[in-house]
Amino acid sequence: MGLKLTKETLLFDWSKFHPSAALLCIPAIAASLAIGLATGHPRQGVMAAAGTFSVGFGSFQELRHSRSAPMLLAAIVMCVSSWIGTVAGLWVGGTILVCTLWGFLYAATWTLSPGIVWISLQGVVWLVISTAYPESGLHALLRGSFVLGGGLLQMIFVAGCWRIFGFVTPPFGGANETGEPDSLGAVAQATRQWRVESLRAALILGVAATFYRWVALPNGYWIPMTAAIVMKGTLLETFQRGLARIMGTLAGAALATLIPAYLRPDPWVLAVLVVLFTGLSYLIIYVNYVTFAVCLTAYVVFLLALAGLPEGAVIAHRSMNTILGGAIALVVHALFSPVEKRIQP
Repeated sequence: MGLKLTKETLLFDWSKFHPSAALLCIPAIAASLAIGLATGHPRQGVMAAAGTFSVGFGSFQELRHSRSAPMLLAAIVMCVSSWIGTVAGLWVGGTILVCTLWGFLYAATWTLSPGIVWISLQGVVWLVISTAYPESGLHALLRGSFVLGGGLLQMIFVAGCWRIFGFVTPPFGGANETGEPDSLGAVAQATRQWRVESLRAALILGVAATFYRWVALPNGYWIPMTAAIVMKGTLLETFQRGLARIMGTLAGAALATLIPAYLRPDPWVLAVLVVLFTGLSYLIIYVNYVTFAVCLTAYVVFLLALAGLPEGAVIAHRSMNTILGGAIALVVHALFSPVEKRIQP
């Protein structure tokens, strides 16, 4: 266990350090923010940039020998999930129901290819985020559309650069793994496995969403979002990822506290900081997860500050809710373990 935790937190896999791949993902985000600020619509620019940021990670994925498909499908799934989450967020019961269902569907993909798993996770993340900003009618459609537009902009730019410059980003996120069992016994085992894991994931997301809506903590949507991100197939893996996420978040919060104290950034400086930590997130995600969580936290703080939320409040909420989300995922997973043993032969 100690070795696994060390690998997750301290070791750096520099074979997956690819600056050119990270640089390709930055211009679309910079363009989204610049257009939003220049036209006097920073919130819309932030929404588009957030969609652009998420889809950029799809450039490290591969799906059935296609490198563009993960980005395209992620943009569509994120948009649809955002529409559903925005409407479901109008009711507490609706939020809990869709989070539980999306958790079940997400875990059901774990035996499939890494590309599909990654796309499914983006759907969960954007569903959860959108429940915190409930709208109906045209407003609900617009939010998802900005996310889709930003995602498509990222895909077009990255794929265009691949064609122009004659190189393609390495599929560090996983490539062409079918996950298909090769015998009837393996099929039966895989079926039992995905059912158990899907039930556990649904329970984790359901509990986290219930806590988030009933306690009503500021920016509480980070609780189920963190739970979704850190939950894994085994209790040890969930603990390992949860600890790494919390460590990185707290360190990122400290960093994001120090920077504004010295820079006192205006909106354009905030946009530059968002782009900087965006690039660092792409650069380090497959090198070391804790460092990635540091950069991701700083990116989130400055992005939300650009949308009008004060940095100090965002930092405090991000830290507290990340700890709560990781704790819920771990506790529910541990409590569900005896049930798993009874279900699985």
